[in-house]
Amino acid sequence: MALVKGPLTAYRVAKESYGPLNPQERGSLGEDRSGWYRFDTPGRTLYASADPESAIIEALSWARMTHGHRTYLAKTARFMGLPVGQMRRIVEEEWSANSSMVPGRIPANWREGRLLYTLQFGAGRWIDIAHAATLTVLNDSIGRELHDDGVLPESLTLSEVTGGDRRSTTLLAAYLREQVLEDGTYPLGIRFPSKHGSAGAGQGHCYAFWMRRRDVGLDDDMVSVSHAGGIAVNHPADQTALTLHGIQS
Repeated sequence: MALVKGPLTAYRVAKESYGPLNPQERGSLGEDRSGWYRFDTPGRTLYASADPESAIIEALSWARMTHGHRTYLAKTARFMGLPVGQMRRIVEEEWSANSSMVPGRIPANWREGRLLYTLQFGAGRWIDIAHAATLTVLNDSIGRELHDDGVLPESLTLSEVTGGDRRSTTLLAAYLREQVLEDGTYPLGIRFPSKHGSAGAGQGHCYAFWMRRRDVGLDDDMVSVSHAGGIAVNHPADQTALTLHGIQS
C-alpha cells in the first residue's frame, strides 16, 4: 500500500459546544451504514483536512443548492406560471416559516456557533487510498469478495474508493484499519481527495483518523488541538467555500 508519513497538521470545523474530538461512535458493519461517513468503521472516525479551505468546503457541502433543488424550482415555477426567482423566494419563505434550512443559504449563527480547529497528529503513517498501489492491494485482497457479494463492480477503481456508496467505502475502510504495517504498527487512518476538489494553494487532501485508543477506553489518541479560532464573516477560507458552493450567508 502507499503510505504517507506523519506527524501532521490538519484542520477541522466543529461546533464549539461539541468540541473537535468527539465524532459519533458507529456500531457494527451489520447495521444500516447509509448514514455513516465515507470511511467510518465500527468505533470513532475523526475527519480533518490538510488546509482551512478544504475543511470549510467539506463542512458546508450539505447546504449547497443542488441540481435536484434547481429542477424542482424550475418545474414548480412553470406549473405556477411564475418566474423562477419569484418561485424560489416563495419556497424559501415557506421553509423559513417551518424552521427548515433553505438550500443554498445558511444563517449567520451556523458560522458563529463553530470554530476552525487546528489539529496535531502524532507520528505514524496514513494509507493513501487514491494511490495506484493501494488500489492494487484492495483489488487483490478484498475486491473479488466484494464483487461476488454484489457490492463492487468487476474492477475496483478510484471512482469506487472515493465515491458515495457507503456499502463499499466503509467495508474497504474496515479492511484497511486492521492491516498491520511492515514495522508492526497500525495505520493512523486514510488520506483521501476531497470530492469537491482543491481550492487555493491546497491540494484538497482530507484525512479519516481512526480513534483506536479512545475506542478501548484510553484518553491519549495521538491527536490534540493546537489552536481554535472563530470563523469571521470575512474569513478568506469561508468566503472561498461559500463561492464554490454558491451559498448565501
